Amino acid sequence: MDASLTVTLAISCLAFTGIWLINVMTEDAGVIDYYWGPGFSVIALVHAAMHGITTPYQWIILAAVVVWSVRLAGHLIRRHHGAVHEDGRYRAMRESGGPSWWWASLFKVFILQAVLLWLIAAPLHVAFLPGGAETVSAALFWAGMAVFALGFVLEWVADVQLANGKRALRTAEPETGIVRNGLWGISRHPNYVGEIILWWGLGISAFAVSGSMIALAGPALLMAVIVGVSMPLTEQHMVRTRPGYEAYMQRVPALIGRPRHALRRQNLPAE
Repeated sequence: MDASLTVTLAISCLAFTGIWLINVMTEDAGVIDYYWGPGFSVIALVHAAMHGITTPYQWIILAAVVVWSVRLAGHLIRRHHGAVHEDGRYRAMRESGGPSWWWASLFKVFILQAVLLWLIAAPLHVAFLPGGAETVSAALFWAGMAVFALGFVLEWVADVQLANGKRALRTAEPETGIVRNGLWGISRHPNYVGEIILWWGLGISAFAVSGSMIALAGPALLMAVIVGVSMPLTEQHMVRTRPGYEAYMQRVPALIGRPRHALRRQNLPAE
């Protein structure tokens, strides 16, 4: 194994262990989100420092990851500071975990996420390792960057709309807290849609630079985790705490697609 892979894995585990200690003191696992975006920038910067940056394509990948991670971290930190309670998903784990949860969470939440972050960073691992592709497909690289930019914008707009919608709902509909406007009217998780898209774009660009199919393993794992873990946990919490969320689920697709009520209207017989 290349030394930079070992170093980045160790740094990720140490960082999340430190965040776990903060969680133990504050009883708020939501602080884990502070490092999710920046953790990828740290991995990219460590690779760049250990191997050097030899092509403009690597500089572009590094800049794209840093800009995305700073934007995401700022959003998550503001969201966390504005929250009254611990994230409902983590609170449910804490309540069901019993007295031993304080240490069990180190492995079940924090180290687990450290390893996931490191695995999802596969595009960064291969993009900066020496001995990349003999010839870089510029067209494929820029196509990947275009996909990355699309996902970046979608995630950003979804986060802004969600924050603005929640502020409006505090006075208009405080009992529901369900944002249904903008992208949230056509997808229940447009922020996840954006993140999936941007990581596939990054994977495509990293493949163009490295020639390694491993670059696509990160986006595939991210999509599997979002669809198989993050979305179900979020929606279980929303169903428990938000009246009307089940009706919203019936009306709006989870990721992408046409709203179901529009499809029903389309299938109605003509009068």
